[in-house]
Amino acid sequence: MRWLNALLRPPVRVILITDLIAAPAVIFALNRLDSQHPLALAAYLLSAYALTVTVISFRRIIRRLRILLAGDELAVIRSIKAEIRKHKYTRLYLESREFRAEAGLYAGLAVNLLYAAFKGVTGALAGSPWLGSMGIYYLFLGTIRFALMRGVRRAPGGSTAAVKLHEYRVYRRCGIRMLGLNLAVAGMAVQMIRQNKANDYTRVTVIITAAYTFYSFILSLYNAVSFRKRDNAILSAAKNLALTGACISMLSLQTSMLHVFGSGEDPRFRRTMNSVTSATVIAAVLCIAIAMIVTGTKKSAYYLRKSEEENHERG
Repeated sequence: MRWLNALLRPPVRVILITDLIAAPAVIFALNRLDSQHPLALAAYLLSAYALTVTVISFRRIIRRLRILLAGDELAVIRSIKAEIRKHKYTRLYLESREFRAEAGLYAGLAVNLLYAAFKGVTGALAGSPWLGSMGIYYLFLGTIRFALMRGVRRAPGGSTAAVKLHEYRVYRRCGIRMLGLNLAVAGMAVQMIRQNKANDYTRVTVIITAAYTFYSFILSLYNAVSFRKRDNAILSAAKNLALTGACISMLSLQTSMLHVFGSGEDPRFRRTMNSVTSATVIAAVLCIAIAMIVTGTKKSAYYLRKSEEENHERG
C-alpha cells in the first residue's frame, strides 16, 4: 500500500503545484469545454485529486507554510517582513495571534457580505427566488459575524471569571442566532424540494459558488487548527460559524451544479439529492447550534457564580 500512501500524501510542493494547475484548468473547462470533452473530464479529475490531497495533508501544508512564513528561509519573506514591521497594524498582525484572529473575523465578514451581494444580484437578474433567499441568508450570516466582532471589541477587563462570562454569553447568543438562521434555511430547502425546479444558473455563477465553497471549507479547517488550543469562546464561535457557512455553501453549490451539468432533466434525481443534502446540512447546523446554546448556558452560569464569589471576596 506504499504506492497509495505516496499518491494520497505527496510532498507539499507537489500538492501546491497540483492546486495551482487544477484551479485554472477546471475554470477553463467549465467556461470553454463541453462537460463530456476528454480535457474537461481530465480537469475535473485533477481538481478532485487536488482537493482530496489538500484536505488529507492540510495540517502538513499549514505547518510547512508556517515554517516558511515565520522563518527567514526565503529572501522574499525576509524583505516582506522588514516592510511589514515599519507599520503599526501590519506589525501587530505579524506579532499578535489575537490581532490576527480579530483581523480574520473582519476579512470573513467582508467576503461574506460580497458573496451575499453576488447572490442577491444574480438572483434578481436570473429571476431565481432560491438565489435571492441565499443572498438574504448570507447577509444575516454577516450580521452574526459582526456581532462576534463587537463581542471581541467589548470584552471587559478585570478578573478571569468576568472575561469568560462575557465570552460564553456571546457564544450562547451566537448559537441562538444560528438556530434561527437554520430555521430559515429549512424553510428555503422545503420550498426548493417541493417546487423541484432547476434554476437557470450560468457557469460563472457555478465557478464563483465553487470558489466560495472551497474558501469556506479551507477557512473552517484553518480555524479548527488555529483555534483548537485557545481558550476563547468567541473564537470558538467564529470557528463554528465558519463551518456552518461552509455547509450552506455546499448546498448552494450542489443546486447550481445539478442544473449546469445536465441533471435538470431528471427531476427525481434532483429532488433526492437536494433532499438528502438539505437534511444533512440542516441536522449538522442544528446540532452545532444546540451544542453552543447548552455549553454557553452551562459555562455562563458557572462563571457567573465565580464572578459573584470573587466580587464578594473583594467586597
